Amino acid sequence: MIFDFHGILLRSANNQRSISIAASTLDTALDELTRQFPDLKRILLDNSGRLRRAHRVCLNGQVLAQPDNAMSLSEDDRVEFLTAIAGG
Repeated sequence: MIFDFHGILLRSANNQRSISIAASTLDTALDELTRQFPDLKRILLDNSGRLRRAHRVCLNGQVLAQPDNAMSLSEDDRVEFLTAIAGG
């Protein structure tokens, strides 16, 4: 599958806009992704290893309301994270 990155996530992925990961579930893909790019781990995941609430997962262009880390993914899937932006 392909992961697409923007903003702070792009910087944490060594400015690689798209990264290909071979995995069968979102959980294994996140494990591999954060192994390759350790800076992504602290931004994407909380202390219990769950996706932070500040991020939304898009699978093939569709926002998933509650992504299941065990959900199956195929090599043709495209995953993108939308990150909430706050300011004052």
